[in-house]
Amino acid sequence: MEYTTLGKTGLRVSRMGFGGIPIQKVDASVTRKLMERLAERGVNYIDTARGYTVSESFLGEALEGGLREKFVLATKSMSRTKEAMAQDIETSLHNLRTDYIDLYQIHNPSLAELEQVTAPGGALEALLEAKAAGRIGHIGVTAHMASVFEKALTMDWVETVMFPYNIVETQGEALMQRCRELNVGFICMKPMAGGALEDARLALRFIRQNENVKRNITNHNKYRKIEE
Repeated sequence: MEYTTLGKTGLRVSRMGFGGIPIQKVDASVTRKLMERLAERGVNYIDTARGYTVSESFLGEALEGGLREKFVLATKSMSRTKEAMAQDIETSLHNLRTDYIDLYQIHNPSLAELEQVTAPGGALEALLEAKAAGRIGHIGVTAHMASVFEKALTMDWVETVMFPYNIVETQGEALMQRCRELNVGFICMKPMAGGALEDARLALRFIRQNENVKRNITNHNKYRKIEE
Protein backbone atom coordinates (compact mmCIF):
# COMPACT_ATOMS: atom_id res chain seq x y z
CA MET A 1 0.00 0.00 0.00
CA GLU A 2 1.23 3.48 -0.87
CA TYR A 3 0.78 6.36 1.56
CA THR A 4 0.75 10.12 1.14
CA THR A 5 0.37 13.22 3.30
CA LEU A 6 -3.09 14.76 3.02
CA GLY A 7 -2.09 18.35 2.39
CA LYS A 8 -1.74 20.72 5.30
CA THR A 9 -3.50 18.30 7.66
CA GLY A 10 -0.25 16.36 7.96
CA LEU A 11 -2.29 13.15 8.12
CA ARG A 12 -0.48 10.17 6.61
CA VAL A 13 -3.11 8.26 4.66
CA SER A 14 -3.27 5.32 2.29
CA ARG A 15 -3.76 6.38 -1.32
CA MET A 16 -6.71 4.01 -1.51
CA GLY A 17 -9.45 4.87 0.96
CA PHE A 18 -12.83 3.40 1.78
CA GLY A 19 -16.11 5.31 1.43
CA GLY A 20 -18.87 4.41 3.88
CA ILE A 21 -21.98 4.46 1.68
CA PRO A 22 -22.01 0.66 1.06
CA ILE A 23 -22.05 0.00 4.81
CA GLN A 24 -25.78 0.70 4.59
CA LYS A 25 -26.19 -2.53 2.61
CA VAL A 26 -24.67 -4.86 5.22
CA ASP A 27 -24.73 -5.31 8.99
CA ALA A 28 -22.38 -4.62 11.88
CA SER A 29 -20.71 -8.05 11.78
CA VAL A 30 -19.86 -7.75 8.09
CA THR A 31 -18.59 -4.22 8.72
CA ARG A 32 -16.21 -5.61 11.36
CA LYS A 33 -14.85 -8.20 8.93
CA LEU A 34 -14.37 -5.51 6.33
CA MET A 35 -12.46 -3.25 8.73
CA GLU A 36 -10.18 -6.14 9.65
CA ARG A 37 -9.46 -6.80 5.98
CA LEU A 38 -8.77 -3.14 5.29
CA ALA A 39 -6.34 -3.01 8.22
CA GLU A 40 -4.59 -6.15 6.98
CA ARG A 41 -4.11 -4.59 3.55
CA GLY A 42 -2.88 -1.27 4.89
CA VAL A 43 -5.92 0.84 3.98
CA ASN A 44 -6.15 3.40 6.77
CA TYR A 45 -8.59 6.06 5.51
CA ILE A 46 -12.35 5.74 6.05
CA ASP A 47 -14.89 8.33 4.94
CA THR A 48 -18.51 8.33 6.08
CA ALA A 49 -21.24 10.90 6.76
CA ARG A 50 -24.11 11.78 9.04
CA GLY A 51 -26.37 11.29 6.03
CA TYR A 52 -25.32 7.68 5.40
CA THR A 53 -27.97 6.33 7.82
CA VAL A 54 -26.35 3.46 9.82
CA SER A 55 -22.84 3.88 8.39
CA GLU A 56 -21.35 5.82 11.32
CA SER A 57 -22.92 3.50 13.90
CA PHE A 58 -21.81 0.28 12.20
CA LEU A 59 -18.31 1.65 11.72
CA GLY A 60 -18.12 2.72 15.35
CA GLU A 61 -19.09 -0.73 16.56
CA ALA A 62 -16.68 -2.38 14.13
CA LEU A 63 -13.72 -0.24 15.17
CA GLU A 64 -13.96 -1.00 18.87
CA GLY A 65 -11.35 -3.21 20.49
CA GLY A 66 -8.18 -1.66 19.09
CA LEU A 67 -9.02 -1.07 15.44
CA ARG A 68 -9.86 2.61 15.84
CA GLU A 69 -6.22 3.65 16.12
CA LYS A 70 -5.39 1.96 12.83
CA PHE A 71 -7.58 4.36 10.84
CA VAL A 72 -7.91 8.00 9.91
CA LEU A 73 -11.64 8.70 10.30
CA ALA A 74 -13.45 11.29 8.22
CA THR A 75 -17.13 12.14 8.33
CA LYS A 76 -19.29 15.05 7.23
CA SER A 77 -22.50 16.93 7.94
CA MET A 78 -25.15 18.80 5.97
CA SER A 79 -25.69 21.17 8.92
CA ARG A 80 -25.23 24.83 8.09
CA THR A 81 -25.78 26.53 11.49
CA LYS A 82 -23.60 26.49 14.57
CA GLU A 83 -26.22 24.80 16.74
CA ALA A 84 -27.00 22.06 14.24
CA MET A 85 -23.34 21.38 13.45
CA ALA A 86 -22.43 21.18 17.13
CA GLN A 87 -25.13 18.56 17.59
CA ASP A 88 -23.98 16.61 14.53
CA ILE A 89 -20.39 16.56 15.76
CA GLU A 90 -21.53 15.10 19.08
CA THR A 91 -23.72 12.56 17.30
CA SER A 92 -20.83 11.51 15.06
CA LEU A 93 -18.51 11.09 18.06
CA HIS A 94 -21.16 8.98 19.79
CA ASN A 95 -21.91 6.88 16.72
CA LEU A 96 -18.25 6.30 15.88
CA ARG A 97 -17.51 5.48 19.54
CA THR A 98 -14.46 7.71 19.61
CA ASP A 99 -13.37 10.85 21.43
CA TYR A 100 -11.97 12.49 18.30
CA ILE A 101 -12.59 12.52 14.55
CA ASP A 102 -9.60 13.18 12.32
CA LEU A 103 -11.42 15.11 9.58
CA TYR A 104 -14.88 16.69 9.73
CA GLN A 105 -16.25 18.02 6.46
CA ILE A 106 -19.02 20.39 5.41
CA HIS A 107 -21.09 18.15 3.16
CA ASN A 108 -21.81 19.43 -0.36
CA PRO A 109 -22.82 23.07 0.26
CA SER A 110 -24.06 25.38 -2.47
CA LEU A 111 -22.36 28.75 -2.80
CA ALA A 112 -25.16 30.34 -0.77
CA GLU A 113 -24.90 27.67 1.89
CA LEU A 114 -21.13 28.12 2.07
CA GLU A 115 -21.76 31.77 2.88
CA GLN A 116 -24.24 30.70 5.56
CA VAL A 117 -21.68 28.31 7.02
CA THR A 118 -19.10 31.08 7.39
CA ALA A 119 -21.47 33.82 8.58
CA PRO A 120 -21.96 34.62 12.30
CA GLY A 121 -23.82 31.72 13.87
CA GLY A 122 -22.82 29.44 10.99
CA ALA A 123 -21.55 25.87 11.14
CA LEU A 124 -17.90 26.93 10.90
CA GLU A 125 -18.06 28.35 14.42
CA ALA A 126 -18.97 24.94 15.83
CA LEU A 127 -16.26 23.23 13.79
CA LEU A 128 -13.58 25.66 14.96
CA GLU A 129 -14.66 25.25 18.57
CA ALA A 130 -14.59 21.46 18.27
CA LYS A 131 -11.15 21.65 16.68
CA ALA A 132 -9.85 23.87 19.47
CA ALA A 133 -11.21 21.38 22.01
CA GLY A 134 -9.52 18.44 20.29
CA ARG A 135 -12.82 16.85 19.32
CA ILE A 136 -11.99 17.05 15.61
CA GLY A 137 -8.57 17.32 14.05
CA HIS A 138 -9.13 19.06 10.73
CA ILE A 139 -11.86 20.73 8.66
CA GLY A 140 -12.73 20.14 5.02
CA VAL A 141 -15.39 20.72 2.36
CA THR A 142 -16.98 18.30 -0.09
CA ALA A 143 -18.46 19.58 -3.33
CA HIS A 144 -20.03 18.54 -6.62
CA MET A 145 -19.91 21.97 -8.28
CA ALA A 146 -16.66 23.51 -9.53
CA SER A 147 -17.81 26.94 -8.35
CA VAL A 148 -17.98 25.68 -4.75
CA PHE A 149 -14.60 23.98 -5.11
CA GLU A 150 -13.09 27.23 -6.37
CA LYS A 151 -14.64 29.28 -3.56
CA ALA A 152 -13.48 26.83 -0.91
CA LEU A 153 -9.89 27.33 -2.02
CA THR A 154 -10.11 31.03 -1.08
CA MET A 155 -10.92 30.16 2.55
CA ASP A 156 -7.87 29.65 4.74
CA TRP A 157 -9.65 27.32 7.17
CA VAL A 158 -10.28 24.72 4.45
CA GLU A 159 -7.72 21.94 4.83
CA THR A 160 -9.17 19.41 2.40
CA VAL A 161 -11.57 19.35 -0.54
CA MET A 162 -13.38 16.27 -1.80
CA PHE A 163 -14.55 16.47 -5.41
CA PRO A 164 -15.41 14.03 -8.24
CA TYR A 165 -12.58 13.01 -10.53
CA ASN A 166 -12.66 10.12 -12.99
CA ILE A 167 -12.41 9.36 -16.70
CA VAL A 168 -15.70 11.12 -17.50
CA GLU A 169 -15.60 13.89 -14.87
CA THR A 170 -12.47 16.00 -15.29
CA GLN A 171 -13.93 19.45 -14.64
CA GLY A 172 -11.88 19.85 -11.47
CA GLU A 173 -8.41 19.32 -12.95
CA ALA A 174 -7.30 22.97 -12.84
CA LEU A 175 -8.55 23.30 -9.28
CA MET A 176 -6.73 20.11 -8.29
CA GLN A 177 -3.54 21.81 -9.43
CA ARG A 178 -4.49 24.79 -7.27
CA CYS A 179 -4.95 22.45 -4.30
CA ARG A 180 -1.41 21.26 -4.77
CA GLU A 181 -0.09 24.82 -4.87
CA LEU A 182 -2.00 25.74 -1.68
CA ASN A 183 -1.17 22.45 0.07
CA VAL A 184 -4.88 21.67 0.44
CA GLY A 185 -5.51 17.93 0.59
CA PHE A 186 -7.44 16.74 -2.45
CA ILE A 187 -9.71 13.74 -1.87
CA CYS A 188 -10.97 12.05 -5.00
CA MET A 189 -14.69 11.30 -4.97
CA LYS A 190 -16.37 8.89 -7.39
CA PRO A 191 -13.31 7.29 -9.02
CA MET A 192 -15.72 4.78 -10.60
CA ALA A 193 -18.05 7.59 -11.77
CA GLY A 194 -20.76 6.58 -9.33
CA GLY A 195 -20.79 2.99 -10.58
CA ALA A 196 -20.90 3.88 -14.28
CA LEU A 197 -17.39 2.51 -14.86
CA GLU A 198 -16.86 -1.23 -14.58
CA ASP A 199 -13.10 -1.60 -15.08
CA ALA A 200 -11.66 -0.56 -11.71
CA ARG A 201 -8.05 -1.07 -12.79
CA LEU A 202 -8.47 1.23 -15.79
CA ALA A 203 -10.35 3.81 -13.72
CA LEU A 204 -7.70 3.93 -11.03
CA ARG A 205 -4.88 3.94 -13.59
CA PHE A 206 -6.40 7.08 -15.10
CA ILE A 207 -6.56 8.77 -11.70
CA ARG A 208 -3.00 7.85 -10.77
CA GLN A 209 -1.51 9.33 -13.94
CA ASN A 210 -2.47 12.82 -12.77
CA GLU A 211 0.47 14.17 -10.77
CA ASN A 212 -1.85 16.29 -8.62
CA VAL A 213 -3.68 13.16 -7.59
CA LYS A 214 -0.49 11.22 -7.00
CA ARG A 215 0.79 13.61 -4.41
CA ASN A 216 -2.20 14.22 -2.15
CA ILE A 217 -5.21 12.04 -2.79
CA THR A 218 -7.03 9.25 -1.08
CA ASN A 219 -8.86 7.35 -3.78
CA HIS A 220 -12.44 7.37 -2.56
CA ASN A 221 -14.47 4.43 -3.92
CA LYS A 222 -17.94 4.63 -2.45
CA TYR A 223 -19.50 2.07 -4.73
CA ARG A 224 -17.40 -1.05 -4.46
CA LYS A 225 -19.51 -4.05 -3.43
CA ILE A 226 -18.80 -5.42 0.03
CA GLU A 227 -18.36 -9.17 0.09
CA GLU A 228 -18.95 -11.06 3.30
